[in-house]
Amino acid sequence: MTEDADRQNNKASRIYPAIFMTASLGGLSFLAFSNGLLLAYFSRLKIASSEILFLLALPSILQFLLVLIFSYLSDRVGKKVIGASGLLCSASAFYLFWQAGFTEGFWRHGLTVMGVIFFGIGTAMTFSNWFALLHPLVPQQRRGRFFGRLRLTWQGVGFLFSLLVFYLLEQNPGLEVYHWVLGALIFFLMIRIPIFWSIPEVEKSSPSELSFFQALVKVLRIPGYLPFCAYCFLLMLFTGACPMIFSLLEKDVLHFTDDRIVLIGNLMALGGMLGFIVGGRMVDRFGTKYVFLCCHFGFSAVLLLVLTRGVLMIPPVILMALLTAGFGMIQAASGIAMTSETLSLIPSENKSLSSGLWMTLYTGGTGLSGTLFSQLLELGVFSTDWTWMGYQMSIYDGLLLICGGMILLLTVTLGLIPSMIRRKAEWIPQVS
Repeated sequence: MTEDADRQNNKASRIYPAIFMTASLGGLSFLAFSNGLLLAYFSRLKIASSEILFLLALPSILQFLLVLIFSYLSDRVGKKVIGASGLLCSASAFYLFWQAGFTEGFWRHGLTVMGVIFFGIGTAMTFSNWFALLHPLVPQQRRGRFFGRLRLTWQGVGFLFSLLVFYLLEQNPGLEVYHWVLGALIFFLMIRIPIFWSIPEVEKSSPSELSFFQALVKVLRIPGYLPFCAYCFLLMLFTGACPMIFSLLEKDVLHFTDDRIVLIGNLMALGGMLGFIVGGRMVDRFGTKYVFLCCHFGFSAVLLLVLTRGVLMIPPVILMALLTAGFGMIQAASGIAMTSETLSLIPSENKSLSSGLWMTLYTGGTGLSGTLFSQLLELGVFSTDWTWMGYQMSIYDGLLLICGGMILLLTVTLGLIPSMIRRKAEWIPQVS
């Protein structure tokens, strides 16, 4: 029995490099949306700040609408078929971004919007079955260490790539540098497709007598699962857009250069790597509820400290760098607690659809956050110039004040989380 288990572990470990390469190459595209690279690029294309905020949030909206559908199809048509189609769609999105830099007027704007839509559809396909595809390939006793290394690997690769982008923008901040960077991303996303296809699909998909709505109702009846997903939605509603608001604050109010915006945004990934280690140990030792509680106060503290930059005797660049890294660390710890709680609740049947429900509400909260705040900016609901503690504040400070206050109030929603996990947490990255 032990020899069979060892043989299975050795066989599985041979395909791990393909999993690591797939996640690392794909992580570059996800980080481009959060580390300020695409925000700076869209600004170069003369797109308004309010629209940039909406465009960066649009992929999450599309994931919210489509993940469940693709999860259902993955359980019946095939995880790799849906996943590979999504990878091709994501690569096409960055090709459209690249093309937008060579056009003007309507075509430039149209290609940018179309690229964001393609990326949202592609990531919805990928998210719909990634966890379900990997679940049988990783033995339970090695799952924590494996997913821990996976998260650190793709975050580390993304961090190094972003440092290279920062150096290139510092040397030459012109539009041609973005063309080279986007061209490299297109190449990486294309070679990711055959690498992904080499990952075996152990649990073969098969037709089911249950319709989509019947299967969904069955998932919704999982004890404690829907309230927990609702909690994740509410938390992401007031934290999902914060990294983008940080970047807009740095661009429009603090007047940082493009290279500094990308560098500071990249520190969020660095903080995330630290948060992954600290958060995982906290989940193992104290349980998810206490991690969520600490994250609530941590999120609020970081957001409110941004407003005290006039009081604190710290240069704005250093302060924003520290707070961005801190936000990434807290976000990573919260993500570990969320995925650990999710794995403790979902059943073996309709695995893709079950995990897809959590991903749907998680990304839905993120997408709605960006959409809501972009519309508030567009409508001019908040004053663009107000005073707090004797210092002049901007409209972005008002948005961060709302987010920080609401996160504190949402502490009462911790009651939506099911019983504290008592077994060892299973660490799984939020994105791949």
